[in-house]
Amino acid sequence: MSYFQQFLSYLPRITSLLLIMLWSISSTASLRSFEAAYSSQWDLGISLSGKAKRSLIKNQDGSYRLTTSASAMVASLTESSLFNVTDDQILPVHYRYQRKILNKTRKVEVAFEWPNLKVENTAGGSSWVMDIVPGTLDKQSVQMRLQLDLAQTPKADNSLNKTYHYEVADGGHLKTYSFIIDGEDVIETPLGRYKSIRIKRDRGVESDRETWIWFAPELDYSIVKIVQKEADGKRYQLNLVELKWLDS
Repeated sequence: MSYFQQFLSYLPRITSLLLIMLWSISSTASLRSFEAAYSSQWDLGISLSGKAKRSLIKNQDGSYRLTTSASAMVASLTESSLFNVTDDQILPVHYRYQRKILNKTRKVEVAFEWPNLKVENTAGGSSWVMDIVPGTLDKQSVQMRLQLDLAQTPKADNSLNKTYHYEVADGGHLKTYSFIIDGEDVIETPLGRYKSIRIKRDRGVESDRETWIWFAPELDYSIVKIVQKEADGKRYQLNLVELKWLDS
């Protein structure tokens, strides 16, 4: 298999890594609009690089839209979450995901029906409805919820091995996402050096994949770095390079 073919075979996992990216917010009462940029490095036997952008915009009706766009070589990814904030809770309204590799496109949409506690999933030309529970999130808003919880937890309670659990509508199923406080590190970025909380994604003892996320309290708990390792030893990394507040 050529390096190019190998790259394409790993791209779905690479785009999954991009879904993990989180941005800064200090309380649901005052979400800050922003634009952020990340560089990426992928070790697939050869060194590859790419970029990703993220933005959070407050709409005129008070809702928020969080958007991710990423590209590398012959692939692109766009992801969008529309949500409301009610009683200090994030309530997803609509989630959309589109990935394109060469001439193949995958589209996914998840529409939340809170009065009925259901979501409608659309993927591959098919639609189906599934039950959810109060507090269910989509794959982007769960990342924002985690960041909020880190910011709102008293520092004394952010102890090693503290775990956060969330219910997520993912792939037509209701899944539990778990994250563990794994320690602290100083991360160097083009914006400066920041003491950051290291979070590990807990996928269970049977998973050989590992993911770490670093949040910087000095940047309102913005993410400054992500590292993901696959079972075969391949490694992907994202690094914060720009962060611009739009409401300042």
